[in-house]
Amino acid sequence: MADGYDLVVQISGTDADREEPAVFARRLRAELLDLDVDAVDPLADATVPDGAKGVSALAGALGVRLGAAGLASTFAKIRNWVSRTERSVEVTIDGDTIKVTGVTATQQEELINVWLSRHAPRP
Repeated sequence: MADGYDLVVQISGTDADREEPAVFARRLRAELLDLDVDAVDPLADATVPDGAKGVSALAGALGVRLGAAGLASTFAKIRNWVSRTERSVEVTIDGDTIKVTGVTATQQEELINVWLSRHAPRP
């Protein structure tokens, strides 16, 4: 997809807690599939794109394929999901990772806007 994005979405967890991130990833996947995305698939270690930060060591990774118009709505859904579940999520695009956490909505919005601006479609 030339004008789309390949996102890696990683639910936080620890090595001792490998099952819980996978459970949360299935729940987030179901919500992301309600959006206008091309695909949301669980990722195995072998399918994680180069540059994805720490994903191969943890369970709960999703690959999201979407068009340029879907990036902001996908982040809105992830931010809402994080606030409801009190989990942390790392999102990687082209080797650039942002961690979405339980900081204040204003702080998270500022961080996400800066990150999204680096990946905005170029005219």
